[in-house]
Amino acid sequence: MEKQIYRFTNQIDALEVSSAGAKIIIRQHDKEEFYAEYSNPKGSPEFCAVLNGTTLTFKEKLSFSFFCPKPKEDYTIEVFVPNMKLARLKVSTTSGGADVSEVTAEKFELNTASGNIQVNACFDDIKIQSASGSVNLTAPCVTTAKTLTVCTVSGNANVSCYKAEEFSLHSVSGKTTCDGISGKGKISVTSGSVDVRYSEWNADLDISAISGNIGITLPESSGIEVKFDGISGSLRTDIGMSKGQFMNFGKGTSGTLGGENCHKLNVSLTSGKVQVAQG
Repeated sequence: MEKQIYRFTNQIDALEVSSAGAKIIIRQHDKEEFYAEYSNPKGSPEFCAVLNGTTLTFKEKLSFSFFCPKPKEDYTIEVFVPNMKLARLKVSTTSGGADVSEVTAEKFELNTASGNIQVNACFDDIKIQSASGSVNLTAPCVTTAKTLTVCTVSGNANVSCYKAEEFSLHSVSGKTTCDGISGKGKISVTSGSVDVRYSEWNADLDISAISGNIGITLPESSGIEVKFDGISGSLRTDIGMSKGQFMNFGKGTSGTLGGENCHKLNVSLTSGKVQVAQG
């Protein structure tokens, strides 16, 4: 089947791209138009472009009879965006995966069922939800987002080079890593694991876990004002001691440990494990 080609020169500030099985590729180019190519050797499912006001949508229609766990290289949705900052960019995949880079937007939303996602771009507000896919979010340089939210069920997520004013990480049974974060944080785990390395310890952090493991690494000379509640679980830290000299704390622990750069660490555990270490 020949490629389907779409060109839009309208005033557009929001872009949505949805895939059932095709790999989504989004890039910036030096033209003033929004340009898209849809390639599908099978010719199904149905694909369309919809312009509603200033929102442009490219989408495959999901069919219950359609399944493509490993899309071929020539089965793609390629979208090229003018050199501009979008108000909103939304990407949704079932099994096709996505590769997004060299674009900017105020709001970025990603929903994936089982695709593998690569995102290398700068956004102000970020919301990522993954059922069982693998998500890698990076920025071309260290940048500060207003909000960063990552929620995984059984998939894995890796975030690097992003600071944030506020961030939230939730893992059901997958693994989430976040390298170079800052800002006010909230981490919750059901039975998965979360590992966070701070580039700047500048706000409070709330942690809750039913089970699973949470690892936090803070810059040296950081301090923590600990409040540890819950049913069981354990908190292990070397903050306020020699690096690598860990102590174990149980529920009911409260107090201040470490240096002058001190912020609140609230921990509530059912049976999980938390380690807070010096960088």
